[in-house]
Amino acid sequence: MSDSGNVAAMGRELGRQLAALRRQAGLAQRGLAALAGFSRTTVSMAEIGRACHREFWEACDKVLDTGGALTTGADQIDAVRDAERRAAARAAHDARQARAMAALATASDHRGVQATAAAVQACPHCGGQVTVLTTLIGETAPAQEASRQQG
Repeated sequence: MSDSGNVAAMGRELGRQLAALRRQAGLAQRGLAALAGFSRTTVSMAEIGRACHREFWEACDKVLDTGGALTTGADQIDAVRDAERRAAARAAHDARQARAMAALATASDHRGVQATAAAVQACPHCGGQVTVLTTLIGETAPAQEASRQQG
């Protein structure tokens, strides 16, 4: 799943902040990388807004003496990303639930079909309530007619 525009913009802003702090400290990317214990590529990727592990941001905070500003920014991005993922999972859950209830209503309208909501349980993805449907399909009208004609 790709990040939303909000998360991507937040990542780019945090990257710009890192680059500005690095330059203010008189460090090249390679110098910050060496002091933080990461590769120059990791520093470069962070500066263009790519996601990095929390440990990277903590190390940069320590090297650049930011008082935790970078880690706080990374945590905020993670919180927004998590909230957006939960909202997407909830929307997908609601759509599945609506389709299931529509299928239940449609099945109940057909002769020879018995449909019921058998249980309600928690969705393993979003934690929302899921209705479990049971549909029993009896003989269809043409099959019933054929068996009457034979009998």
